[in-house]
Amino acid sequence: MNQRFEQKTFKPAEYLFKEGVAGEAAYLITSGKVEIRKGDQGENPQTLAVLGKGEVIGEMALFDNSPHMASAIAIEETVVSAISRDEFQRRVNDMDPLMKGICQIMVKRIRKMTES
Repeated sequence: MNQRFEQKTFKPAEYLFKEGVAGEAAYLITSGKVEIRKGDQGENPQTLAVLGKGEVIGEMALFDNSPHMASAIAIEETVVSAISRDEFQRRVNDMDPLMKGICQIMVKRIRKMTES
C-alpha cells in the first residue's frame, strides 16, 4: 500500500470520527459498512447514510477545516485506507486553482444544506 495511506480496522460500534470534532483524516472504505449519523449524542439521532466499499468519508472536514457534520460508526468490521490531514492538504494545495475553488464551493453548499 502507498506509504501516504494508513490501513485501519474498526470494530462494530467503533467510531471512525465524531460529530463536532476536527477532522484528522479522510477514509476510503475498502471493506465493511459505516453508518453516518447526525445528532448521535442527542435524543433523536438521525441516520443520514450507510456507506460501504469504495465510499470516501471525512473529506469535507479536511477541505474547509470545519468540524465533522456527523459521526461515522462502523456497523460491521470495517477496513479503511486513511489519508492524513497533512497529506490531504498537500494534495489540495497542488490542485488547479479553479478546481480547488469549485470543490470548496461544493463543500460550503453541502454544509449549508445539511444545517437546514
